[in-house]
Amino acid sequence: MNGNKLSTFFYNNELLSGTIYLNENDSRHAIKSLRLKEGDNIQLINGIGVKANAIITAPNPKKTTCKIIDHSKSTPPLPLALAFSPTKNNDRNEWIIEKCTEIGVTEFFPVYSQHSERRKWNKERMHKIVIAAIKQSGNLWLPKINDPCNFNDLIQLSDQFKNKFIAHCRESNKQQLYNVIQQNESQLILIGPEGDFSIDEVALAVKSGFSEVALSQNILRTETAAILSISIMKGF
Repeated sequence: MNGNKLSTFFYNNELLSGTIYLNENDSRHAIKSLRLKEGDNIQLINGIGVKANAIITAPNPKKTTCKIIDHSKSTPPLPLALAFSPTKNNDRNEWIIEKCTEIGVTEFFPVYSQHSERRKWNKERMHKIVIAAIKQSGNLWLPKINDPCNFNDLIQLSDQFKNKFIAHCRESNKQQLYNVIQQNESQLILIGPEGDFSIDEVALAVKSGFSEVALSQNILRTETAAILSISIMKGF
């Protein structure tokens, strides 16, 4: 076996034993960009908790062949869900998905609220982003991306989470998020659009068991609020 030139993560959902093949994008990245060769080691993840060490046996920029050496499996993380209203600028939505995947979100809920500006959602594109994010970060679990839903439907879906928080900018008796998080239990945070949630939406969430929380003394953009809240809930 040659010396390990570089340890990097590749994704293959068919892991993990015997011989596997990198897809064309990963093969090109491995052979053309990273200049990996026969005998070099790589790490593979499958998005459901398995990580494998493998050796390149047949480098090819279109279909690289690898042999699994060993693998291990981690236990599933506690549910940490982000529900947010997609912003008008789709680049910001993609940034939310990417960065929150890296931090450790397990499930995304795109939510259309009364003040939502964007009502288009490319689920296939977002799926590609989360795959790229777990490859970059080494996160072993691929988060679930739900289909877009309206606010009332999200409230019904939220019953599966033990701890539920809604962040908004309206005056109320809000607690600081870092004072009420429960890292050893399932959690959901609900982040609104640039125009914030309506009074009725906040009232419905509170009636349904959501705790009102503050993230900062400043007014934050949706994407900033999403990243900050998930970082706090992960204990960063």
